[in-house]
Amino acid sequence: MPKFGEPISKSNTLSRKKITPQQQKFLNNYVHKDMTQTSAARDVGYANPTVDATRILQRPIIQERLEEMRLELESKFGVTIAKSVRDLQNIRDMALNNGKYGDAIRAEELRLKATGLLVNRTHVKHENVDAMTREQILDKLGSFMEIAQERMKDITPVPDNPNLIAENSEEDEVEVLEPSGSTEATPTQISEAS
Repeated sequence: MPKFGEPISKSNTLSRKKITPQQQKFLNNYVHKDMTQTSAARDVGYANPTVDATRILQRPIIQERLEEMRLELESKFGVTIAKSVRDLQNIRDMALNNGKYGDAIRAEELRLKATGLLVNRTHVKHENVDAMTREQILDKLGSFMEIAQERMKDITPVPDNPNLIAENSEEDEVEVLEPSGSTEATPTQISEAS
């Protein structure tokens, strides 16, 4: 215990403060169960999980305990982020050398996620289908189909030459594209038979 007038170091104050059981459960979920901070806070029962999780993780006592838990895992399993990132880089390089580009991309994706440079974000819009009428549901499905049709490309082969691929242009004509090894420099126009 410091005497009167002596400066109090942060390490002394942090070690005397205690983490609540709810905060420890949050940290256990966050570290051991591989949950996001929001889902870990929700699971423990915080009223506003997104905000509460952010506030909890900003507290120095929580950061200190989080670091202790990570060090425990590293010493127990011999796994560090640096080692994992290095191993994933080796896996990526071997996959590239063997021509397995999908495996190389996946290894690089995992490497970026491990370092925090790639964050998986999804936006899910929930609509209450139970409150919708049959006509509203059919209209919504129709709009989804229209969006999907706009994003689709026609890659139907031309009947005369299966090596050529037809692409619809805006003037209701079909533009015939030559394969990449072709000697022709420009596409040939043919009229659509419909």
